[in-house]
Amino acid sequence: MELNRRQFLKGAVATGAIAAAGAGLAACAPSGGSSSAASTTPSNTSSGSTASTETVLTADTYANMKWSFMIPPEPVTDSEIAETYTHDIVIVGAGLAGMTCAVAAAEQGADVIVFSASSRPISRGGSNHAIGTQYQKQMGIDYNADTSAPIVHDEQTFGSYFMDKQKWERWVNNSGASMDWVIEKMESQGLKVSLEPGYTDAENLLTIPPASHNFWNDEQPFGALFGAPLQAQAYGTIFTDEMGKEIHFKTVAKYLIREDNNTGRVSGVVAQREDGSYVKYVANKAVVLATGDFSKDPDMMACYSPWAWEQFKEDLTMDPTVDYDVELSYNGLMPGDGQKMGLWIGAAWQKTYPVAPMINGGAAGPSHDVISNFWGLNMDIDGKRYQNECTNFAYGALSMLNLPQKTAFSVWSVDYAKTRDQWEQFGCTVGNVNGIMPLTPDELIASWDASVEDNGGGLGTGATYYKADTIEELVDQMEGINKEQALETIKNYTEYAKAGNDPEYHVNPDILYPIETPPFYGAKKVGSTFLTVCGGLRTNEKMQVCDADDQPIEGLYNTGIMTGDFYANCYNFVMPGQNLGGVCGTLSYLLGLDLAKL
Repeated sequence: MELNRRQFLKGAVATGAIAAAGAGLAACAPSGGSSSAASTTPSNTSSGSTASTETVLTADTYANMKWSFMIPPEPVTDSEIAETYTHDIVIVGAGLAGMTCAVAAAEQGADVIVFSASSRPISRGGSNHAIGTQYQKQMGIDYNADTSAPIVHDEQTFGSYFMDKQKWERWVNNSGASMDWVIEKMESQGLKVSLEPGYTDAENLLTIPPASHNFWNDEQPFGALFGAPLQAQAYGTIFTDEMGKEIHFKTVAKYLIREDNNTGRVSGVVAQREDGSYVKYVANKAVVLATGDFSKDPDMMACYSPWAWEQFKEDLTMDPTVDYDVELSYNGLMPGDGQKMGLWIGAAWQKTYPVAPMINGGAAGPSHDVISNFWGLNMDIDGKRYQNECTNFAYGALSMLNLPQKTAFSVWSVDYAKTRDQWEQFGCTVGNVNGIMPLTPDELIASWDASVEDNGGGLGTGATYYKADTIEELVDQMEGINKEQALETIKNYTEYAKAGNDPEYHVNPDILYPIETPPFYGAKKVGSTFLTVCGGLRTNEKMQVCDADDQPIEGLYNTGIMTGDFYANCYNFVMPGQNLGGVCGTLSYLLGLDLAKL
């Protein structure tokens, strides 16, 4: 039987990820309470030097050591509680997930209160993946639970099947109806909906139909990148002004209250206001944690996402003062408040290890074709190709991080722009309803020239762009590359393109383009972009937080990006907008409906 590329890659991804996960398990060794990630490294005793059993990790000592974040704070006394609020449902966090859940529950008549460390409803990004919405049908997009099944299967294969498929199916089967509800709510607040274009992969491995919905207005038309804050704020207005409910801002959750010495029901939360006073929120039915990621805590990163921590620890700002109003930021977001509180009362961590990071920004090139990487020539500092260049910007970023000096170079010629009649850019929508239009070939070339003039603007990629009339002059500008080898690589690539056969990395001949028509363009990119980590407490398909025996902890729920076991390996953007559309959208919406029935 012939083994095609799709089948081969599925197997390769699965076996490779399993091996990587096994190799990484040792990195989650506890630090003995130290706040320094360096304490995970055991002392070297092979030369005969002595070390105490307290500092050497072994199979026996491993389980008896704790990370600093696993140690709970001392509870405050009743006399220190300035005020107590009692409601059926207490939601911690006014992000997109928390507010979606709150509005869905309150709409069904539930008694809900929200409190948040932020000063306003907050979120980031804007793409919401959904399957089978009315808006897609209006736009002529045939995408439903059945037609999405092969894509979902591929995505779960890319995640080595580590993720919780029950939560995925709940999302797939309900995402259309939940997005229809979201659109109705957003339009009631004056926001407009757009549908972002899909992506056609030459190998059909990463192909996706238009599925990412975003929301925008005339003041902020770029919904694909900045629509989520508009959504969260719209929910806030609905919740407070229309439903008459309360959101308490600048109130940081400190610890959960679990009855019967941490064996019974979770019945409340103690929090601290901006003025230092303490407040108690008593929950008659449920506490919902929706507090975001843990990328601002170095110990949690070193323990639960060690590969990403090692790659980005120099870029992450671990300031003890957390900006709970942060939107798009690439130096860490939230400190894991909800995850810690859950661990302190007996919640288990997710089963999938390590927690998947959200990384993007592959080798820079001539266009940002929605989610694609550059369909052309990529080289490392040695002047050699390093991958089949037909991939997306998440997988391309992972490749870059494994290169010497994390540095990639790209080269193409001006006639690359003529290979299409138009070039979609990030932010374009089906029908271009928000006014962000595709580029013509001439406009694309003009954007390259502008990037060269910006000397580092790089079409928003953070890259340095080059232009020259000869390939030799172009390569001379590329600081750090092996020039002789690079010239040989470019020459060979052009020969492969003319012959319609790439014997090195076997790029599909349909997207092999010679590099021989001046002017020539190039780019240099160092490193990739880290936004967040996706996961946390062990969570079942009903969004109940579970203990180590997979038993739900009564009264405690979890949603949003801190949902455990929804992702594995990495967040890969193959289904763009899956995070906002899935755990922050559909599953949070369904949780609100379920809570209203309690």
